Amino acid sequence: MKKIVLIGAGGHCKVIMDIINSSLKYEIVGITDKSYPSSEALHGVNIIGSDDILEQIHDEGVEYAFICVGAMSNIHLRNNLYTRLKDIGYKLPVLIHSKAVVSEHSILGEGTCVMAGAIVNSGAKVGNNSIINTGAIVEHDSIVGNNSHICPGAVLAGNVVIGDNCEIGIGSSIIQGIKIGENTSIGAGSVVIRDVDKGSVAAGVPAKVFKIK
Repeated sequence: MKKIVLIGAGGHCKVIMDIINSSLKYEIVGITDKSYPSSEALHGVNIIGSDDILEQIHDEGVEYAFICVGAMSNIHLRNNLYTRLKDIGYKLPVLIHSKAVVSEHSILGEGTCVMAGAIVNSGAKVGNNSIINTGAIVEHDSIVGNNSHICPGAVLAGNVVIGDNCEIGIGSSIIQGIKIGENTSIGAGSVVIRDVDKGSVAAGVPAKVFKIK
């Protein structure tokens, strides 16, 4: 199996570990976390240091890394970590839970994860370092940008376009053909029936923009 280091020892990491264990393709060598050395082992995997040792781990022959920092309020941190890992020379795999449904005619960018019960249908494209969370649906021909998070139970109908650095809240629905601009947040349970400009925060049924970032 290929060796991989995980970055971030929170709840999101636990789910990533489940995905890795479901695929049997990678051996987790350890987890780095900013709270080291106070952090404890996570599901039997040791916290081996802070992020300062990532260069050393790569130099020791670990080729693969994965960002396990959740996206809630951490979208830009995730982006910074992605850039750093690429600069070091790590490879970031695509991780798909064995109980997710992903069409062979879809495209997933590096560092993206698809969690249990999620569906990515034919013709869909998901960018780098994005999260398709538990039970989320990305319907046919939809596009999800880089470093975006489709939260648990969110549904994107066909031909939806989600920009970079977006968060589509838990249980929200985006009707067909809608475009969501980059750096936008959609509130939990929202129903989006109109395009949303970049840098917006929108929520409600139907969703309305109530803040510009």
